[in-house]
Amino acid sequence: MTALTRMKPIILATIGTLAVILPVTTRGQPAEASAGRVDFRFSPPEWQTAICLPDDPHKSLVDRSGELLYHYGQGGREFATRVGVEVIGGAVWQKQELLSPRVPIVRTFRAAEGLEIVEEAFAVTDLAQTNAPAVASPLQRTDGGGMNRDWAKPPAGLDPSLRHIAVHMDGNIHYELAVPAGASRRIALALCEGWWKETGKRIQVLRVEGAEPKTVDTVADIGQNKAVAFWFDAKDANGDGKIEIAVEAAPQAADKNTMLNGLWVFDDATKPDSDKLLSGKLNAFALARLNTTNPGGPARNDLILVRATNKSAETRRFQPRLIVDTTLAFDFQRPAQRVRINDYETVTASLKMTGLAEEKGARRVIQLEPLAVPAGDTATFLVLYSGGGAMIYEPSAIKGALACRERARAYWEKAPLPYGRVEVSDPGIQALVDSSIRNIWQAREIKKGLPAFQVGPTCYRGLWIVDGAFLLESAAMVGAGQEARNGVAYELTFQKPDGRIEVMGNFSKENGIVLWTCVRHAQLTQDKAWLESIWPKLARVAAHIQTLRQRTLENDTPLDDGLVPAGFPDGGIGGVHLEYTNPYWNLLGLRAFIQAAHWLGKTDEAATWQKEYDAFMASYRKAAQRDMAKDSHGNAYVPIIMGDPGKKQLPQRAQWAFCQAIYPGQIFAKDDPLVASTMAMLEATEREGMVYGTGWDATGIWNYFASFYGHAWLWQGNGRKAAQILYAFANHAAPTGVWREEQSLIGEKFKKVGDMPHNWASAEFIRLTIHLLALDRGDELHLLEGFPREWAGPGMTTRLNGVATPFGPLDMTVQADQDGKTAKLSVKPLAANCKAVIVHLPAGGTKQISAQQGGSVTFPVERTRAAN
Repeated sequence: MTALTRMKPIILATIGTLAVILPVTTRGQPAEASAGRVDFRFSPPEWQTAICLPDDPHKSLVDRSGELLYHYGQGGREFATRVGVEVIGGAVWQKQELLSPRVPIVRTFRAAEGLEIVEEAFAVTDLAQTNAPAVASPLQRTDGGGMNRDWAKPPAGLDPSLRHIAVHMDGNIHYELAVPAGASRRIALALCEGWWKETGKRIQVLRVEGAEPKTVDTVADIGQNKAVAFWFDAKDANGDGKIEIAVEAAPQAADKNTMLNGLWVFDDATKPDSDKLLSGKLNAFALARLNTTNPGGPARNDLILVRATNKSAETRRFQPRLIVDTTLAFDFQRPAQRVRINDYETVTASLKMTGLAEEKGARRVIQLEPLAVPAGDTATFLVLYSGGGAMIYEPSAIKGALACRERARAYWEKAPLPYGRVEVSDPGIQALVDSSIRNIWQAREIKKGLPAFQVGPTCYRGLWIVDGAFLLESAAMVGAGQEARNGVAYELTFQKPDGRIEVMGNFSKENGIVLWTCVRHAQLTQDKAWLESIWPKLARVAAHIQTLRQRTLENDTPLDDGLVPAGFPDGGIGGVHLEYTNPYWNLLGLRAFIQAAHWLGKTDEAATWQKEYDAFMASYRKAAQRDMAKDSHGNAYVPIIMGDPGKKQLPQRAQWAFCQAIYPGQIFAKDDPLVASTMAMLEATEREGMVYGTGWDATGIWNYFASFYGHAWLWQGNGRKAAQILYAFANHAAPTGVWREEQSLIGEKFKKVGDMPHNWASAEFIRLTIHLLALDRGDELHLLEGFPREWAGPGMTTRLNGVATPFGPLDMTVQADQDGKTAKLSVKPLAANCKAVIVHLPAGGTKQISAQQGGSVTFPVERTRAAN
């Protein structure tokens, strides 16, 4: 969504079922939902973990095998480059773990006869930026995308560099050209389509600051493997000392991957000559050009630190091997003792590279010097991957690598991330909360000078409004309100002149999502002044929703009358349809907007929009009644596609927005029979404690749908059910504290969908954990509605330390006594807008604490309590 998914062939992959040995596992046991224990029983058989720094433009990953992964979406496969180590043939993978949830040093354990092997992969955190080019190129790429070599086949006689492309999978390409403030340049962009033969697939908007944009269908306007240059009279129009250059996917494009074959920067007096340009005859006159531009950003190094301990009684001799598997340019430079990848990135080692031992397709094996390890001793060596904006080959020796490891550990332990707001007594849940926070900041990037909270490091490396809404809410909840506000400001930069918010085409729900996001952020930060300052923008968004509703009365179908026009459902259903996910979110957003109007004292405005909302809801009720269907158990529900009597799609398919309409949308009353029957329909599909078949994979599990589903149960009053879902959610993570978007059931052929680490999942885990403990309901704060009984064992403590709520920071502690028979809840005073603090007791019933005075409640711990 959206990380709900922009699905591409490379995202949905199938491999044979793999056996996985986890640190603590019950994979061999029946696949039942775990009751209060995190043991990763439903972990996927493969995973990837981020080791990059917070806000890092270089998203380094490590897979289950311990290999480093680079060049996502390039070279004709998922990762064009994989770098790893083989200490000795036949070594058996044992497990993988993090040094700690807050320290992403990924430790992979292997065993061979008489040997224990530990490979630690991590990013160098304090690399001195000493080798930057003396004269840096004025042209820098800033989007974090990659390059594909030999992708196109331009006609003979043209510049060979046109075979290669800058590419951004499911995102836009961006460059910045440094110039004197207000300066002008002449810029040329070249396109040569090497993939599509059909028109309408790749339609791109070429934008250069100071010039009119150009929209190009690469087949209709140019033709496959034909090259055309586009010239622009560029100018630093805003005087900030840089000219922005972008290639964007047009809203109507079927393929949202963007590409660019050539970019040249000339003095503004240079006369356009496309023939000379495309033949390479103007290269020498260019001030900068695409194929001489490095990736930009800081220098970045990643380490694999290997320790092999001899557990036998005799000296062990072996000869390690360096594995470089890349479909990009490969150059083994033996005299220089390095491997060059993609004509840029470099791999070095502390052991001597003695020769190229194997070359099977893209997989090359470089032999390293032999080692002799006495009994009881440990041999240590390193492999270094250098990239980024400059090449720095450090550390080069073991002493430096060990020092880097210690500095990396210290860096991460002291990193200014918003830890400590949530402390739960279950160490497994706590580890996932801390990992989730770190993963969110690792995926984030700075764009347009603002933090862009992104879903993931690969196919979802970008902004999707719905994912961003919950990423920003979770960031604000754990105390990063100002950073979240900057993220909201970034979302508002996508408002169009007619008031609409648009990142994706045919996704009108973005309007309602932004309304809710802004209102919720204002509530959590208690900042009416900020909300007032952006109110004109929000009013224009609301007016656009009204316009969308009017359009449904003017089109040629009655199915969507009074709702919103056809759109992309997402979350399991592709294409453009008359459907319900867009109406759900626009209803939800309009409701939040009305709440905000009341909060700001805009009573008349609220009354006007209430009439609009009521008419909108009445239209929904009429359409829902018309489209109502029943599942095989007789549970009534509304299929997501209008006019579908429940036969074209599984009943549960794409019901994500219905769950969000329950909470946080609150558009239905708690006793609404449609809610009860739809929740029963979803519950009937459960496998491994999760809703089955609701996402893109009709035979799989959409992991973080668990939070949408759990929140809906919590809002309906079934906190115990919500707690069970939290544990099922936790047990679908990998042992390194990361989730895949979707995965197969245990024991079935493995299919994967989406990104990993998937940080909408991270955000949802944080949200659900907090909301089980504290949930605002109107002007009341409800505590312990979903408090898991497992968290009240003898001497256990659970705390929220200043978690943001609409009533100010919440400080609360649940302390169980040493015999585990009673527990005490203590709450500090809240703001005046909180009318009541309601405590839900484990054995049933409630007690009230003064909101403005705070207080405590002692209650018996019910060891076999029923669901709330």
